[in-house]
Amino acid sequence: HPQFKHIFHMECSSRRKVMGLWMLLIRTIKVDKKRQAWFVVNGVPIRYSIREHGLISGLYCHTYPENNESIGSLKFAKKYFQQPPKKKADVLKKLKKMKYDGSHERLRMAVLYFLATVIFQRSRYGTPIDHFLLRMVNDLRVCHTFPWGRFTFDDSLKEIKHMPFGTFPGFINPLEILAFESIQVLKESFREGVEEFDDSCPRMCKSRFLANWSS
Repeated sequence: HPQFKHIFHMECSSRRKVMGLWMLLIRTIKVDKKRQAWFVVNGVPIRYSIREHGLISGLYCHTYPENNESIGSLKFAKKYFQQPPKKKADVLKKLKKMKYDGSHERLRMAVLYFLATVIFQRSRYGTPIDHFLLRMVNDLRVCHTFPWGRFTFDDSLKEIKHMPFGTFPGFINPLEILAFESIQVLKESFREGVEEFDDSCPRMCKSRFLANWSS
């Protein structure tokens, strides 16, 4: 997948921390710009816009297609679920039982699980999987080219504007990495460069947490 492949390029590690993310969030300042968030750390302003989001994540950030809210259908979801799944575990359970039969059904279920656990993950217990995701997986061609960067950026911006909050759901990787890129002491203490990466990789693929960071 031209967008999601970069997420799989990242090192899968239990060392991942969200300290930097929360350092930014508690230093959010109010601005008049609707499409940006600003943070001030040690007197230094840090901008978070769709440009930073796209450069860090590699996800497409072009404009939404026409009739965005009516894309796809619930045909696939209704075929496999009597009611809209409320837990990601419900989707995973279905996925594990499915066998490859030459169709795209198993792939659709896998994409749905990925979208619900990585791209649009909700932390609130019992929150149903969003109907938009259920509709999207019915048309994998549209799902392939959809601007998931703009979608995840809009979601993050909405969460930032809803402060104060106890959790921060969604695709947090760009904000998390922005903190370690922008705050020099964090970058020098907890991140290191990755030697091998594809030329097309975005910034999130080019660094990782230090192996000896256990705090």
